[in-house]
Amino acid sequence: MKKLTPSFIAATLCLSIYSQSVLATTLLDPASNKQCLVNAPVFNRPFVSGNPNNLPIEVSADYFEVFLPNTAVYQGHVSAVQGNRIIQSQKMTVNQSANKSRELILNGNVVYQDNLIEMKGDDAEMNLNTNDIQIQNSRYHLVGRLGRGDAETMKFNNNRYIILNNGSFTSCPVNNSSWNIAGSKIIYDDQEQLLEVWNAVFKIGKVPVLYSPYLQLPTGDKRRSGLLMPDFSYDSIDGIDFSLPIYWNIAPNYDATFTPRVMQRRGVQLQTEARYLNEIGLGTVAFDWLQHDALYNKNESNSNTSGYSDSNHRWLFHWENAQLINYNWRFFANTTRVSDNQYISDIGSKFASETDGYLTQLYQAGYTDKYWDIGLNYKYFQALRDDIKDNLYHTEPQLNINYYNNDYDDFEFHNFSQVSHFVSSGYKNPKTWRFHIAPTLKYTISSPWAMVSTEAGFMATHYDQDLPDYTQNDHLEKNINRFLPKFAIDGKVIFERDTSWFDGYSQTVEPRIKYLYIPYRNQSQIGNYDSTLLQSDYIGLFRDQSYSGLDRIASANKIATGITTRFYDPNEVEIFNLSLGQIYYFNKSRTGDNNSSLEQNDNTGSITWAADTYWKINNDMILRAGAQYDTRINEISLANAIFEYRRSENKMIQLSYRYANQNYIDSIGLSNTKTPYREDISQLGIMSSWPLTENVSAVGAVFYDTNNKQTSNSFIGLNYTDCCWGVSVQYGRKITDWDNVTRESKYENKFSINFELRGLTKNTNVVAKMLNFGLLPYKTAFAENYGN
Repeated sequence: MKKLTPSFIAATLCLSIYSQSVLATTLLDPASNKQCLVNAPVFNRPFVSGNPNNLPIEVSADYFEVFLPNTAVYQGHVSAVQGNRIIQSQKMTVNQSANKSRELILNGNVVYQDNLIEMKGDDAEMNLNTNDIQIQNSRYHLVGRLGRGDAETMKFNNNRYIILNNGSFTSCPVNNSSWNIAGSKIIYDDQEQLLEVWNAVFKIGKVPVLYSPYLQLPTGDKRRSGLLMPDFSYDSIDGIDFSLPIYWNIAPNYDATFTPRVMQRRGVQLQTEARYLNEIGLGTVAFDWLQHDALYNKNESNSNTSGYSDSNHRWLFHWENAQLINYNWRFFANTTRVSDNQYISDIGSKFASETDGYLTQLYQAGYTDKYWDIGLNYKYFQALRDDIKDNLYHTEPQLNINYYNNDYDDFEFHNFSQVSHFVSSGYKNPKTWRFHIAPTLKYTISSPWAMVSTEAGFMATHYDQDLPDYTQNDHLEKNINRFLPKFAIDGKVIFERDTSWFDGYSQTVEPRIKYLYIPYRNQSQIGNYDSTLLQSDYIGLFRDQSYSGLDRIASANKIATGITTRFYDPNEVEIFNLSLGQIYYFNKSRTGDNNSSLEQNDNTGSITWAADTYWKINNDMILRAGAQYDTRINEISLANAIFEYRRSENKMIQLSYRYANQNYIDSIGLSNTKTPYREDISQLGIMSSWPLTENVSAVGAVFYDTNNKQTSNSFIGLNYTDCCWGVSVQYGRKITDWDNVTRESKYENKFSINFELRGLTKNTNVVAKMLNFGLLPYKTAFAENYGN
């Protein structure tokens, strides 16, 4: 390891000069890097459009002499202006031939500048007809951007090409020569935003570190084939992890990236990603392949929990497509599959998260017009845990039909129909066809200060259940119908006043009350294919249904009441709100499914309470919090709070807390699914990014499990960035598994280092990227998110 690391670091730094950033910004954005452009030339004259050859030339000098018929000589503080270009020298000779060709010969302290470039040298020649200029012993600097160098001779042709002989290029600012590229010939193409170098020598300071017979570098935002910025990291399981993306700009509407990735203890992986925009739609196709994972078969647990493969050949496939066929028809696909359960946790991918628990394969075709919204779906789940694999149901297919009609003033008619076919990989589980229809008529009266809405309808469902001959299905019926009428009335009033204790501030008080009635129907004879208990936050108090899906529709004879107060500053910006609500049940809410822990009691009255709050303390500080209390478990079920101080995008401190009651987690899980939780979730977190100096920033985070008295996730990093180059170093530690023998958590340690040459790669917000290093990425408490 100690012998390999310096070699990889050196290779990473050297390869970074080949980086062909797909989205590279124009060298450096002047708006966000003003300190880097202090000594850069600027174009502060009015811009003149049109052919400069048709514009007059204004010349001033201390001395003027004419040699008829074709020569004029200007001497002493000569200045010539034509359109956007200005030329200065000690002496300027103008020669005009019989064919009206005009040529300038400049001597002594020559300066040429237009809206693109500034050039200085000892002597120069310029053709006014072709706009070509050649300067001896020259120095140049791009106007308003970082890009400069020198050369023995330099030509500027057609207001486009800069051609250097024995020259150099760097994007470092004036008086900073941390790195540069020298070559026998350098061509800068302003139109194509491209730098080409022959016999290129890359130098750090004055020390040459890399030679290439030919080098091509991007200097703008045009996509270009070539190498992207390499990535280097190290963790305690995989060892050194090094990848080098290769970008292929196939066409304006096609591109692809091929990324060879070397993992020291696993092997060599090839990652491929292609993007397209054509008649098929807008989409991405990705395929990753690891021919031989040396670590996979060494892990004894994989022999029983590999799930989908007992081979060490590991892969990932991803396809995402969105297509609007015409104004009415659409097609959408979002599918991700992997070779085995451990792929995401072992190897990782930007297309999936290990915290999701499963991968989704979704295909959808749809039609939409003024009245109709029709969708045909196919959805499949690939479980990443064996204990839930056989309990997941897939819809193969599902047809959704929505009809809307709002043509009758305050009346709204909506009919929702669905046909679903549910299948499961568990051989003991039934397969089912479900037919559902739910027409609803709604009448609403509203004004700026109040709203009352009355709704009536019914929900009719038919099940055709194909029941395998197992005792676990004895309580189910092959054919069953369920009919549920529904009635709801919802009202809200907004009271507003000017506050007496804050001048210019206003306050609103918004009480809301909703009554809902759905009669009880015993649904124990129906399998649970897609229903899960929903979270009862403040907004959830006013939902019509307690469960997602349609297999469990709880009876309701309840009133949900709530009140919200808001405060607005003199600019009518909301600075504080507080909401508190509860549900009062006149009768027990039930479905007949006794596997649900929330139905194993006869509680009525005020069952569920919820509160949410938001406080914008000032422009830099935000507080958000929420909590839910359920009397059926007589405990707080869920709670969370987040406080964030953010002075700028790189100066931030965030404190957070989240809590989930273990009994509540069990109650919302599928009744036949084994939950991995054995106790409450109670976790404190602190995350911060802070500039230590003008060029050095630090990031870090710690998430602490208060129940197990241990750190679950942590990382720390340092970033150095100046106008010339940057480097980021990070170290992180996170829980990846649980040892059933020692009863201790298993941790993974990860180290990464990344280099960046400023001006030759996309100037991303490095600190924001570093904050996503951990298992729990950064989520801002503010409304806007600085590019995360």
